[in-house]
Amino acid sequence: MNELRDWLDLVRKAEKLALISHVSPDGDTVGAALALRLAFLSMGKSVDVYCDGEVPKSIAFFDGTQVYMKPEQAACAYDAAIAVDVSDRRQMGSAATVFDGAKVRLVIDHHETNPGFGDINFIRRGECACCLLAYEAICAMGIAISREMAGWLMLGLSTDTGHFMYPYTSPATFAAAGKLIEAGADVSYITRMLYRTASREKVALTRTAYQNMRFELNGQVGMITLSAAEFAEAGCLPTQTEGLVNKALEVEGVRLAFLAAERDGAIKVSLRSVEPETVNDIAKRFGGGGHAQAAGCTLHMTMDEAVAAVLAAIEEKLEQNV
Repeated sequence: MNELRDWLDLVRKAEKLALISHVSPDGDTVGAALALRLAFLSMGKSVDVYCDGEVPKSIAFFDGTQVYMKPEQAACAYDAAIAVDVSDRRQMGSAATVFDGAKVRLVIDHHETNPGFGDINFIRRGECACCLLAYEAICAMGIAISREMAGWLMLGLSTDTGHFMYPYTSPATFAAAGKLIEAGADVSYITRMLYRTASREKVALTRTAYQNMRFELNGQVGMITLSAAEFAEAGCLPTQTEGLVNKALEVEGVRLAFLAAERDGAIKVSLRSVEPETVNDIAKRFGGGGHAQAAGCTLHMTMDEAVAAVLAAIEEKLEQNV
């Protein structure tokens, strides 16, 4: 069975398509969804994009994110709904109703923990970014990559590879990036907006993150906590934590790091690790998932309880590795 061929066959047959990004959207889910939207529109299809959540300002510097719709705005059933960069159907949040209501449900994703919850799945577990799969799908349909598509795809490639620094950045990643540059992707602009531009509010939140940083288990684990009050004081939304967990991981001697952020009455936990340590197994214990060295989960408990639970899971893991 050829996953991509079967996936594309269903896309070609569908007239009305819905694309669904995951909650707490990042550059990869947004970039892949909006690039696919443009590709499908060029085929004459009707396309809507949904997300249960707001696109962060840090990745909304391209014009186009305003096309996202809220799940409650869905007014029809779709021929096909595609979960884009969604590791688990729960990660669609309330947009799962759009997915479930479609005649055919498709998935395009790269997370190791994805169980394959669609009728047809184009999944390459462990690939660097969903945008690489979206790029391959667009090329396989014979659609020329426009400048706008190239920008969205480059956004996702950059954010999910740490700007081409993470260990799973493959030769195919660089080959695709080269083609996207040829198509007009402005790497200099994307780099400046993603990594060299910060709002004063994000600077204030980063200052608080450093102040709250702690080290546990003989300095092997770095952790940061951020309360709802601290987000409000900084003038930031709980979605504006991109990159903060890495501040703890970058400290000498730290093998694993996590950021615990209070959000909507729960604790959103982002986990990172340095190879060969993994964190997707820890996230999975709490109903989450992700990549080997970058994962996340949501804990419905107090901050103190969540921190204690995650630390206990990490300690158990480290003891098993001794």
